Amino acid sequence: MKGRKLWVIAFLAFMTNGASLLGIGQGSAGSVARAIECNHNIAHNIQTAKALGLLVGNPPIKSNGEFFGPFQVDCSALGMCSVLA
Repeated sequence: MKGRKLWVIAFLAFMTNGASLLGIGQGSAGSVARAIECNHNIAHNIQTAKALGLLVGNPPIKSNGEFFGPFQVDCSALGMCSVLA
C-alpha cells in the first residue's frame, strides 16, 4: 500500500477510532456498540421486571373441575353407584 491508498486507510482508521485515541470515548465506534447493547439490556430487564411484577401476590389459579385421585372413582359416571356403595 503506497501513497493514496495508505492515506485513505489511515483516514478511515482515524475516523473510526480517532475519538477514543484522543481520549473522547463517547464518540468511538466501540462506545456506540456498548451503548446499543446497554440499552437493549435495560429494555429487556424492564420488560422482565414488569412481567414478574404482575405475578407478585397472585397465587396460582385453581381449576374448578373435580380431580379424582388414583384410587377414587366417580360411580355416577360408571353407573355403578349401587354396586360400589
